[in-house]
Amino acid sequence: MIFKRVEETKGTTEFLIRVSFIEIFKEEVIDLLESNPSIYSKTDGNGKPAGPSRAPIQIRETDNGGISLADVTEAEVTSQKEMDSFLLK
Repeated sequence: MIFKRVEETKGTTEFLIRVSFIEIFKEEVIDLLESNPSIYSKTDGNGKPAGPSRAPIQIRETDNGGISLADVTEAEVTSQKEMDSFLLK
């Protein structure tokens, strides 16, 4: 729907569309577009390693009460197809 609207107003309006993809799992927010993730070792709660994982993203509150994700990767896209290609990575 977003890209349809952009196409309809192409001659009169300029748009910049950015996407980010995150995963929320067990109260951690993970940046799925991070190309060079910092790997750290998680534990299973008993002190045993549970395997490597990406470093979680920090959730912050903005001055006006909104929510932002610190240092999350954003990619500029110009089409639905380009946006979809980031999901395949």
